[in-house]
Amino acid sequence: MKKVILLLACLPLFFTASSQSTYYVDSLNRQLAHAVTVPDRMYWLNAQATYYIGYDNSRAEELGARLLAIADSSRNREWMIKAFLYSADRFYVFGYEQQSINKGLEYSQKAFDIAKASHLDEYTCWAYLSLARGYLSNSELDKAINSNNMALSVASSIENDSLKTYIYNSLARVYLGKNEKLLAFRSCLNALDIAESNGEYTLLQNTYDQMSDIYRSLSDFEKAKDFQFKRATLQRQQHHLYDLLDTYQAIGNLYKFQNEFDLSLSYFQKALTLSDSLHLEIYKVNVYSSIINLYLNSNKYEQCVAYFNTHTEMKDFLNKAGMSYFTDYISGIIYLLSDKLDSAIYYLNKSGPNILARANKFDQCQFYFYMAVYYRKIKEYDKAIEYMLKSKVRCEQLTSLTTLKRIATNLDSLYQLKGDYKNAYVYNALYHTYIDSLNTLAKERDMMALEIDNENRRKERDAKLQEEKIRRNHNLQYSAITIAITAIFILLGVAGVFKISKTYISTLSFFAFIFLFEFIILIADNKIHDLTHGDPWKVLAIKIGLIAILSPLHHKLEEKVIHYLTTKELMRIKGRGLLGRWFKKKDVDVPMGNM
Repeated sequence: MKKVILLLACLPLFFTASSQSTYYVDSLNRQLAHAVTVPDRMYWLNAQATYYIGYDNSRAEELGARLLAIADSSRNREWMIKAFLYSADRFYVFGYEQQSINKGLEYSQKAFDIAKASHLDEYTCWAYLSLARGYLSNSELDKAINSNNMALSVASSIENDSLKTYIYNSLARVYLGKNEKLLAFRSCLNALDIAESNGEYTLLQNTYDQMSDIYRSLSDFEKAKDFQFKRATLQRQQHHLYDLLDTYQAIGNLYKFQNEFDLSLSYFQKALTLSDSLHLEIYKVNVYSSIINLYLNSNKYEQCVAYFNTHTEMKDFLNKAGMSYFTDYISGIIYLLSDKLDSAIYYLNKSGPNILARANKFDQCQFYFYMAVYYRKIKEYDKAIEYMLKSKVRCEQLTSLTTLKRIATNLDSLYQLKGDYKNAYVYNALYHTYIDSLNTLAKERDMMALEIDNENRRKERDAKLQEEKIRRNHNLQYSAITIAITAIFILLGVAGVFKISKTYISTLSFFAFIFLFEFIILIADNKIHDLTHGDPWKVLAIKIGLIAILSPLHHKLEEKVIHYLTTKELMRIKGRGLLGRWFKKKDVDVPMGNM
């Protein structure tokens, strides 16, 4: 049995808006007080409402209501849509409660209705994306795909790179949910191309995270880590340390999937240390949940129980959020897996009514499963079968083959323990059906990995061809410039042979030397950027030194050339030297008898 409390992974990953820092609260209040325009006031009201989610829900609801009221009273359709989208996003954060998903979908639909009726195409796209997020949270994958495709269709006529990147990333997430990994990869690759061309921080870091998820789904953990480390580098360079918290968690989880306990724990500890330095105490709730999962995956049950009981911040958070039943639920699972059965059934029974009434489908499936595990441990097989069948019904709505396989093998063994070999055979056959399906998916995954590898190679090949094309084009331009400079200097030399005005020679000389020295600087620019890796102060220092050398040299050479070419005596000597020699040669060839 896979010992993972997946519900813990559903806890929202808070950033600045979840800090309990007085400084941050004061900052939000100041920003709101100084907000003059309605959009600015809406933005900061939403930031405050997001801050209080889970920490003070009544306050969050009050601020959310103010936000909606301001937008509605303005009668500005764009502001009204934004307010609904802000509200939907806040509810999706708490997507492990079914009512939150339903509320988020309700607000997304309201935003969509206004955008569509007002013919606001860009906002219609954002509303489609919001709906897709809700459908994905609700395991309605076909609806999510349809919403994304509609958004992509509308966005095709809109010049907005950010919007298109979000659409492609959203498509990738849904395709991953449908196990269509090649389509997910291609969608994400489109997002990556746009993000890298655009260079915007948010687009890059979101797309790196999505690429990491795709490679993780293919069990290519090294490439998954590559993208998370690229993300971490970007976040440090741009000084987005709050986002770095999520990245440390993601890297820790990747090491966990590879069963590298120590490395996984070290990154969770980095996240805890960074939380302390940023004064984001509430973020530790997310890290604690990851560490608890890590202990469970490593079969370190006693340490898990001790860790959960000594780090009470998670319990405090859930209690303040009005979700104490999740604390009981988590306690029940931990005690069950550590064979403390009396405590396990106490907490599972205590949390059950709220889990079944308020939690999402996945958590309901998990609750029934763990109840079945408890009754199996105490050898009440009828009860165990009853709960396992309920778990199967919920899980079929999620189409999770891995979980269904686990349920089928448990039902097989439970019926055998009862002596009901007929039903045992049915579920054993079903178990092998799921095994075959998973093996087929594994083969497809391997094929997709090869296709993705081919896709990457094709992309690299295209990039190299493009680079070669650009290099050839640049070389042709450099050759043409060199020929042009040579021609100008030849023309300048010829001008010095004949009696041409000094003004013409000075003007031609001026342009010839400007052309030459600017060409030298152009060539030097590329070398300077390669040498300095684009660091502005290094580029500036080298260019100042280069100009300090070239500028006086330019003026000195130009002055000497002009002086030489415009000296009348030199012109006379050069003229006689060039033409006189020919005539002199003719004189020598005349026969003596003709003189």
